[in-house]
Amino acid sequence: MKPRRVDGAVTVLMTVVFLLVMSLVLVGLESARQQGAVGMVNLAVQTSAESVLGEYYAPLFDEYGLYGLYDVDIKEELTRYVSATADPTADVPNGYFGERGSNYSYAFEIADVALNRTVGLLQGGPDICRNQMIEAGAVSGVQELAELLLRAVRLLKDSETSVEALAYQQRIERELSKTDAKILELMTLLDGIPTDKNGVQLKENGTFKPAAAFAKRAVAAPVTAQSVHMNNESFFRQMEKSYVDIRTQISDVAAEIFNSPSAEVPESVSIGHGRVFYAVVDALKPTEDAIKVLDDLIRLQETYRPMVEEFEKYLETVKPLVEEDFYKSLEDGVKVMKKYIGEGKDGSEYHFREMRQTLERNREILVQLKEKMQGTPVRMMEWKAIYLVLPGIAEGYSLDWLEIDYSSVKVSTQGSTFWKAVKDAITNGIVGGVYGDDIDLSGASVRWEPAKPSSYSMGMIESLYLLPSMSSEGTLSVNFLSSVLEGNLFEELLDRLADGVVALSEKLLLITYLTTHMTSFADGERRGVLHYEQEYLLYGNTSDSQNQKSATKSILGLRAIMNVIHVFADSTKRGEALAVAAELLALLPFPLLIKLTQYLILAVWAIQNAYLETAEILRGKAVPVLVTASSFQLSLTEAFSQTKAKRIAAAQAYTSPGGFCLSYSHYLMLLMLFTSSDTLTLRGLDIIQFNLRAEYDRDFLVKDCVYGFEATVTANCPALFTGISFGNVLPERITSYEITENCAVSY
Repeated sequence: MKPRRVDGAVTVLMTVVFLLVMSLVLVGLESARQQGAVGMVNLAVQTSAESVLGEYYAPLFDEYGLYGLYDVDIKEELTRYVSATADPTADVPNGYFGERGSNYSYAFEIADVALNRTVGLLQGGPDICRNQMIEAGAVSGVQELAELLLRAVRLLKDSETSVEALAYQQRIERELSKTDAKILELMTLLDGIPTDKNGVQLKENGTFKPAAAFAKRAVAAPVTAQSVHMNNESFFRQMEKSYVDIRTQISDVAAEIFNSPSAEVPESVSIGHGRVFYAVVDALKPTEDAIKVLDDLIRLQETYRPMVEEFEKYLETVKPLVEEDFYKSLEDGVKVMKKYIGEGKDGSEYHFREMRQTLERNREILVQLKEKMQGTPVRMMEWKAIYLVLPGIAEGYSLDWLEIDYSSVKVSTQGSTFWKAVKDAITNGIVGGVYGDDIDLSGASVRWEPAKPSSYSMGMIESLYLLPSMSSEGTLSVNFLSSVLEGNLFEELLDRLADGVVALSEKLLLITYLTTHMTSFADGERRGVLHYEQEYLLYGNTSDSQNQKSATKSILGLRAIMNVIHVFADSTKRGEALAVAAELLALLPFPLLIKLTQYLILAVWAIQNAYLETAEILRGKAVPVLVTASSFQLSLTEAFSQTKAKRIAAAQAYTSPGGFCLSYSHYLMLLMLFTSSDTLTLRGLDIIQFNLRAEYDRDFLVKDCVYGFEATVTANCPALFTGISFGNVLPERITSYEITENCAVSY
């Protein structure tokens, strides 16, 4: 059977093949176009996001160089920018597709814009703003500032070893001085000299009343200053009638008894016997009490000995690192320390163990004497029986080692105004004052402000250490002097120095930015809500005057440190202070207590000079960083006769010398170097917010500023090649594509 012939079959077949080939070609073209559309949508979204960032808050940038979006609807603005780039030929007539048509091959429509996340300027702390400030500081350049501050820090650091050694020495001496209180008790128990915590108790005429009972009331040889081991002639004369030579007295009574021809007991025997007996009784109880005190002193010696030995080893390690004169002063201190632990080299050390052995032996003898002598014998025979053994018992009685050094004790000749000023300064503190009528502090202050940036910092580090117990008027109490002795001030500064030099390069850039954009007390120009903005960065008080006075205290603290280091290292000044201390404590035989008073005098002297320097700095003068004998301005007498009027007059007349000097502005920078970067940044943002709210927008808040954001844009892109109709010969056509793009941008 022949196949049936159908007309047009080949044509249909070829048409189908053609359509399939064309579909493949169009799909390939559409795929390539789709990739191009994705790229164009991505470019449009990224460009639009960058354009939104371009709407940064102008006052924030113009005034302070910081970027941040404020009062901008990010979603709305992003939609507007993306829409503008979605179809630039949308309004052109006779386009290829749709009623409006388009001549733009990658035209698309926005289906959705979602704002996923925003990053605020304060999000995560001050890091974002600090980095912007550092970048702005880098633009300004910091070479000169870096050289200045690093040189100042280096000078402070060069003194670090001296400061540590001095603080170390003083801590040990403060411990050793506890021995003095026990020795005061021993003075009364051994020698009968009345004492209290302030020394010998004198009457108005300079004399004292000896104690009725004391260990050395019973002596073992004819009474002389040497036999009773009293090396102070004035004290011996006042005590001379209180001593009883029991060995000689017992021998005299025994001789009279055994040589008496009569059976009757002479009255002189009873008198001599009574004198010995009551001397023994009056010596026994103080001897027992003195042994207990010596037990305490021996324990203290054992406690302090390793401390002193460790300090002596430490000095060997620092010897190459400190000045020779300063090292000698530390060595002199060790000699005094060794006296307290019984290892002195000049024979003046305390021999507490030997003293205790003597007293222990004497106590046994006194107990035996008391037992033998109790009751009054009647018959001569009984007297002879007693005095036959008493001389042998008393034979071992001795005052060996029972000596306290009174050689330096004398009645003070003080009484002048100068001595009174010294006593008042040490007892009541120093009344300073660096402000005069020539200084007019700003009265500007900040009332309550909402949402300060600094309130968003968790665990913010406090600003630089301020001198303790000092009022805003410049009154320095004796508590400060105690802190100097204990080394607290020194150690605090060293801690701040260590913290301040971390990440130094970034800190210097930050300081450059802050000092460029913010004013201080030293600036003639006053703008903004607060006029002393740099001082606010350091202290964060609500008023200019509070912040400036706090800055003054910190400058005074730094100057005090440098001055204290100098006076403690200067042998001439140490000698002057020691002479004054010895005069003030004329009735105390304690070299260590005199040395501690010397420290107080030196500290007062140094701080008075620091007050003068601070007054000069406030008046725009530059003062040498390193204190030397030539730059130190006050004599000891001037230091204790200084008044506010004298200080202000001297400060006004002062001329800055040559050499490396720092002014008020420099000290603020130095203080910033010792202050937390976070603290500086956040308080800087406080200032920025104060000023922008006052000048531009009362509702402005830094926390509302946006640094960056993340968004998602969904777009529909119409198909160009797969949307062609083939009379439904092919499957359902593709008319559009959905493209999703994410963006994340920041300044």
